[in-house]
Amino acid sequence: MTSSAPVSATHDVVVRRSPRFVRFIAVGIVLAIIITLILTFVFPEEPNYSRAQVFGFVGIIMVIVFVGLSAAVAVAVDRASTRRARTVVMTTSERVEGDAEVGTAPGDSDDVEPNEESAN
Repeated sequence: MTSSAPVSATHDVVVRRSPRFVRFIAVGIVLAIIITLILTFVFPEEPNYSRAQVFGFVGIIMVIVFVGLSAAVAVAVDRASTRRARTVVMTTSERVEGDAEVGTAPGDSDDVEPNEESAN
């Protein structure tokens, strides 16, 4: 007859909130496109370049700058969240069979016979 006894262990776990970097970068891209659109139509059109070309050139530069800035803001927010991190004690429990060997799973032994009810 095997008896199962609960085994519990405690672990220290650090809990903190972290930003989603993709969302910060997406906001940076959207802001860059909006500002590029505004800058393209605020200034008078050059005879050598169309508005689409100006939008493309300025847009590439603005997207690179704003992605870098938004990623830097996300890193700063992530660093600030590590300062507010809390350490909590987590208790885990699992059932361990009394006759099972230490370090093996209950199904790993060779002398286990299949259950008659599961064979049908």
